[in-house]
Amino acid sequence: MAQRPLSTGFWLVLLTVLIALPRLTLDLHLPALPAMADDFHSSDAQLQLTLTLYTLGSAISLLVSGPLTDRFGRRPVLLSGLFLYVAASTACALSNSLGVLIIARLFQALGGCCTTVIGRVIVRDYFDRQEQARLLGLISMAMAVSPMAAPVLGSLMLPWIDWRGLFVLLGLIGAALYLVVYRRLPETRPAEVAAAPPSNLLRIYSQLLCDRYFLRYSLAIGCVYSTYFPFISESSALLQRGFHLSATAYALVFAATISGYMLGANLFRRLVQRFEPDRLISVGIGLNLVGSVMLAMATTLLPGEWLAIVLPMVVIMVSVGLVIPACQLSVLQPYGAMAGTASGLFFFIQMFLTAVGSWVTGLLSDGTSTPLVIMTAAASALLVASWLTLHKSPLPQETEPGSGLSRSG
Repeated sequence: MAQRPLSTGFWLVLLTVLIALPRLTLDLHLPALPAMADDFHSSDAQLQLTLTLYTLGSAISLLVSGPLTDRFGRRPVLLSGLFLYVAASTACALSNSLGVLIIARLFQALGGCCTTVIGRVIVRDYFDRQEQARLLGLISMAMAVSPMAAPVLGSLMLPWIDWRGLFVLLGLIGAALYLVVYRRLPETRPAEVAAAPPSNLLRIYSQLLCDRYFLRYSLAIGCVYSTYFPFISESSALLQRGFHLSATAYALVFAATISGYMLGANLFRRLVQRFEPDRLISVGIGLNLVGSVMLAMATTLLPGEWLAIVLPMVVIMVSVGLVIPACQLSVLQPYGAMAGTASGLFFFIQMFLTAVGSWVTGLLSDGTSTPLVIMTAAASALLVASWLTLHKSPLPQETEPGSGLSRSG
């Protein structure tokens, strides 16, 4: 039976929810981290392992789901990932030890984070470049609502359902997405797309990692994401224990900080029709560096003020909202015949750098803002260095399915 054509509004809502699912999963329980640490009789630094393992699982999911979606199609990989996500969310809710929770979070990311790759590849499959830019801008703006609203929602629900209920809610969201995808989403993989054979996959990854064009945007998005992930890792314990904010107050402060991302994404949507993405990325990188310097200065001069952390982070978040969609728009254009594979490696680099940064932040964590400042500054410096080092990288030609990176001739 033929399906009714899907409206642009349906595409926008479905793709936004799919792409935002990993962020919702990451942010919903942030206000509950101190309570979870108390329940498991663990330290705040140990609870950060749930974030580190989640980002590691996300990196693996992004790397694996790219080639799988090129080989088997967008729908079957997406449905399999959502099924695993629902099962892992249930295991999180039922976990009776920190070790079980950490492992369940790893599998939650392995299943759920494939939506990041597949959602954006569907945009690349189904829409032309101009519509891609418009949709990515709208999706980025809408996604900004997720990290703003999720902690507030989580903090408001905590007194009624505790932290286990938050994971039940995530499982229900995953199940609803599964049903919608199963019943309504068509296969969008172009007929000419053929995944590289497994024997060629490592060679293609190696070629991509040696491709200055691909590497430039991959490092840019990974480093810019890493400039604010230390805030995600440290802010719950730091603001609630160190500055004595309530769970709800923390969630509101977190949401206000993340609002900078929405501003940056809105700037990208308005400016991308007038300026090349590289120019917007350069502006965003400069703004990111300014924010990291402000953070270091403000926390040194006003160590007892939480605004010394939050206000510079808003500036950093504006830069993140500007750089991320610009990188996403640029990086996949030459790799249409292997968009899933290239997208998977692209987002793997982003989340792998984030996982490493989260792990180091946890090692440095001492209840003060120092680890946050150090890791943010380090990621910002690496962002500037990598962007300048890979400046003026050439644009590859369109790729052939299942072969090397570019057409001959």
